[in-house]
Amino acid sequence: MPNNGPFPSKEADRNSFYNIACPYLLKPANETRLGVSAANSATLQTAFTDWNGTYSIALNPDTRTSTAIDNKNKADFDLQTIMRKIFADIPASALTTQDRNTLNLPERAAGSPAPAPSTKPVATIDAGNRLEHSLSVVDETTPTSRAKPDGVRGCQIWEKIGSAAVEASELTYVATMTKSPFINHFNGTDGGKVVYYWFRWENTRGETGPWSAAVAATIGG
Repeated sequence: MPNNGPFPSKEADRNSFYNIACPYLLKPANETRLGVSAANSATLQTAFTDWNGTYSIALNPDTRTSTAIDNKNKADFDLQTIMRKIFADIPASALTTQDRNTLNLPERAAGSPAPAPSTKPVATIDAGNRLEHSLSVVDETTPTSRAKPDGVRGCQIWEKIGSAAVEASELTYVATMTKSPFINHFNGTDGGKVVYYWFRWENTRGETGPWSAAVAATIGG
């Protein structure tokens, strides 16, 4: 697993991580030892169950619809959210070597924590291939370089298909891109529709920066 954050960037690797880390966190002895609250444990169990159900449906070509993908992406976001909350509550002194290896939480070098991102990504979209978009981002302060800002692990990708989003609550989480380009795949039923994207940087502590300008592209059918 990569060391640029607890969650692998590839979805299949992330699924494997979830199915190792979540049962580990939900084991009663580990819940007690790591201080996982009953409320967080219940939320984690629900989010983990939702992920496994929606992931299998979205992975199956016979059931992979736009709704199934949206449900899977939401479950992915919800599961990461509760896991980040749990990780933030665990005292560093409570983590054993086995904990760190299983949960992909390596010890960080001494120094100041990464600040919350303050700049915006600038995105470009290559919509030349059928049923996919190739997404690339640079930072607004260094538009000629693909280097991410200091302390940033990746760029969150959010989308709305069909009409422009007015508020962030209308968006669906796609993925956190750690390298450009990122290929966003679509179903045949989405061909000809317009996708409206919002992007924002995410640092190594899961903190996010301001939203980018919205970028739109048509899905080639």
